[in-house]
Amino acid sequence: MTLGSRVAIVIVNIPTSILIARLLGPEGQGTYFSAVVFPTLFAFVGLLGIDASHTFLLAKKRYSIAQINGQSVLLSVVLSAIATPVYLAFIRLYGGASDPELRSILSLAAVVIPVLMAKYLSVALLLGLQRIRWFNVANVLQAIGLLGLMCLNLFVFHGGARGALVAYLASEITMTVVALWVARREVGAGPLVAKPPPGLFKRSATYGLQGHVGNVLVQFLYRFDLFLILSFVGLSAQGLYSVAVILAEKLSHIPQSVQVVLFPKLASLSTEEVNELTPRVMRNSFLLTVVAAAVLLALSRPILNLFFGAEYAGALRTFRVLIPGVVALSFNTILSSDLSARDKRIYQTIANAIGFGLNVVLCLLWIPRLGIEGAAWASTVAYTTQSVAMLGFFRWLSGRGIAETVLARREDFELYGRVLRKLLGRSGE
Repeated sequence: MTLGSRVAIVIVNIPTSILIARLLGPEGQGTYFSAVVFPTLFAFVGLLGIDASHTFLLAKKRYSIAQINGQSVLLSVVLSAIATPVYLAFIRLYGGASDPELRSILSLAAVVIPVLMAKYLSVALLLGLQRIRWFNVANVLQAIGLLGLMCLNLFVFHGGARGALVAYLASEITMTVVALWVARREVGAGPLVAKPPPGLFKRSATYGLQGHVGNVLVQFLYRFDLFLILSFVGLSAQGLYSVAVILAEKLSHIPQSVQVVLFPKLASLSTEEVNELTPRVMRNSFLLTVVAAAVLLALSRPILNLFFGAEYAGALRTFRVLIPGVVALSFNTILSSDLSARDKRIYQTIANAIGFGLNVVLCLLWIPRLGIEGAAWASTVAYTTQSVAMLGFFRWLSGRGIAETVLARREDFELYGRVLRKLLGRSGE
């Protein structure tokens, strides 16, 4: 169901991406992408991993919805008040934002930080309650809302990159509204917000920070190259690279769909059950991602030319280089849920640190020489190295073999057959 909703989101997001890219051009695309990505990184960093800890604690049924949500409301205000001024100070100092118009839009984008913090903490309630259906509904509504708002901005108001940012903000608020509405239904006649009990913040911060450093490194691993591209190569190159990233990262919807459901599920299981379930999920997710990658690679040129036009032809080689790296990331995505459920997030942090360090070095070496293609190669090498480290840690903790975790088995294909027959109504299961 989650994968199906992600497919629906991709179908909706493709025309959204095409509209933005074609009507804003490479420079406008680069401006919009930077205005979304840069404050998102600060929101993620400033959240301290509290959203993941809320999901974990709700899944374990250690606190009530109202207690968790009470802390969410408090922290969304306090942490936003800290992260937003830090972001604005960064924009003033960042050399890549020296253009006055770009700096103005990036400064306006500071409002993204409190919006996203509220969203992350609200969505954590849905995942902790394992209300996956509503999580999917909220995501689809957000994607549809973004498409509609972007059409209004680009065709009616002609708002450019600034208007596109406003449309993005409005669509993100949709997720928060849906999540809080579902939480309201869950508590019934009880309060939706209650005073956080003593010890909740300490427990949340302890769990959250244990893996937060690693998750921060992952986010910078994914986006650090954008800062260097803007500084070394310029805004138009940023626009080309962002299109390559947007297309290649469509593959990540497969493992991310699994991760959404897997983390709260694993958190509720015994260690033996986790050791059994994770390899089965991992190898099947990897298989589906490889098949999708092969199709995307074969169609990369017509997709880019047909949807985005000749002015984005320079993104083709970069797009192709990124694809194997995104495939390799499927291991990191799935296994991060496993390590979080085991309360062993420190190993994820180590793997992420390895990947991030390698990415920084390679970006500094290759972007000045190879431009956006150098950034793509640096990302693919770093993603692969990071995922290999995660596989090693999983093998050590679970005792399960690499082949069992990576390669699909006959029983998996038999499972596909049973699922297909069930979907087609041919089975009585």
